[in-house]
Amino acid sequence: MNHSFKRVLALTLAAASLLSFAACSGGQSETETTTKEEIVTAKPTGNFTFTQENYPKMGGSLAAKPLGQAVTSSVLGIDRETADGMISFTGSTTDNYNALVDGKFDILLAYEPSEQALAYAKEKGFEWEMKAIGADALVFICSKENKVTSLTTQQIKDIYTGKIKKWNEVGGADSAIIPYQRNKDSGSQTLFDKIINLGDDLIEPEKDQKVDSMIGLLEAVADYENSADALGYTVYYYLTNMEGEKLNTAKILAVDGVQPTNDTIASGQYPFVNDFYVVIPKNLPEDAPARVLYNWICSEQGRQLTAQEGYVAK
Repeated sequence: MNHSFKRVLALTLAAASLLSFAACSGGQSETETTTKEEIVTAKPTGNFTFTQENYPKMGGSLAAKPLGQAVTSSVLGIDRETADGMISFTGSTTDNYNALVDGKFDILLAYEPSEQALAYAKEKGFEWEMKAIGADALVFICSKENKVTSLTTQQIKDIYTGKIKKWNEVGGADSAIIPYQRNKDSGSQTLFDKIINLGDDLIEPEKDQKVDSMIGLLEAVADYENSADALGYTVYYYLTNMEGEKLNTAKILAVDGVQPTNDTIASGQYPFVNDFYVVIPKNLPEDAPARVLYNWICSEQGRQLTAQEGYVAK
């Protein structure tokens, strides 16, 4: 992908046309469309100019980091490396939602909040405003050495409730399945809990089968000893766009016969699809920098930028 697009965004549209941008909560007005090769030109609101000093403190889920870099470099007209130093996409998704509540962030690009994040916001009397800007998918991965290529939804549930224990029960070798899980406050675990929905029937993982980072889980499946018997899950964009080299030794399993791709995620044909969001504190005034940026990310030109970063834009 040509990253020159993402590093520059001239802030040049006339104020009259700029004021026509619709807020995320309202209808979307017409904006100039562009091809992938063109540079999008937009100033997020009429008389507002973003600078490095007034730019909102941005954080979010690790899989949304490339979009955060693209938005920041585009709006400020700075290179991507400098933009990366201005944003923070570390820690768990729950940590990032909690940081928004605590005022450490002004805006998030994040996957769905966990029960812990929702409880913390309620405890603090905090409300956020969020808008789905894209779709991603929970995907299951195993070693390329494993001859299994697809699992059914029921087989996945049976593996993670302990009913299926060996790969030969799903068409593989006569060896024990090593079913990895993520930490409870991670974005991918929140997706797993919502989509697979096992509740208290989810097996308690062995200590070394509970992984505290997305890269750690990928390494467990792709690189470590006994990885041929491992099964894990992550989000599609992170694996295919940020850690694609792991697919040299690991593979994504089809679910119910459907392989996850941008097309099957967009159409909903792949069964484990879920949205990701832009999030700000509720009831910010229209001229607050975080509100201005939120509205632009939700605009047609923000959607184009999301798509050009390889996400399934909404």
